[in-house]
Amino acid sequence: MATRTRPQMTLETRSKLIALARAAFGEHGFAAVALDDLTAAAGMTRGALYHHFESKLGLFAAVVDSIDDELDVAVEQATAQAGGGWAGFRAGCRAYLRAMSDTALQQIMLRDAPAAIPGFASRPRMQLCTAAMVESLAALMDDGVIRRTDPAALASLIAGATTSAAGWAAASDRPAAMLDAVGEALDRLLDGLECATPSTSPGGASGPG
Repeated sequence: MATRTRPQMTLETRSKLIALARAAFGEHGFAAVALDDLTAAAGMTRGALYHHFESKLGLFAAVVDSIDDELDVAVEQATAQAGGGWAGFRAGCRAYLRAMSDTALQQIMLRDAPAAIPGFASRPRMQLCTAAMVESLAALMDDGVIRRTDPAALASLIAGATTSAAGWAAASDRPAAMLDAVGEALDRLLDGLECATPSTSPGGASGPG
């Protein structure tokens, strides 16, 4: 059996802690999770956890980053499967909402992260996502698929509305049903952007990640 290198062991330890923390944060919420419980489950000391993440918030931020990665993949796959373009953009938006039907993601991404992580809504990851949306929307306007307006303003509006509405749905007593309602309402809003005779150019649009 090959001997694991130190970088491999470090990566495995980080991955194990992130997985344990994600389950705990998703079930109990950020404030209710005790680091001693996490370190006991991982079979390590609190000092070892601090070596990898510096703080409970640092560990939580790593969990959020891992979920962001998964959301990006889900949106990109939905976009590609729909053939890109306007259909792909809309499919990406729907993929984000489907992901938010998971109760653990609702707790982490919609309830705790905005409150616990400073500048969460304007983090670099979100800025990159919005920039990609601006590029996609501008291309769709140039192709005559959707009505022309300021693409940056439109991207900010769609991203903000989708995220805010997902948070609203998650806070309701029927989150799954309300997320479906949000998806239907978003479809109606996006319908209004379409030109009368949209182009069939495939493009490379993607929804919120």
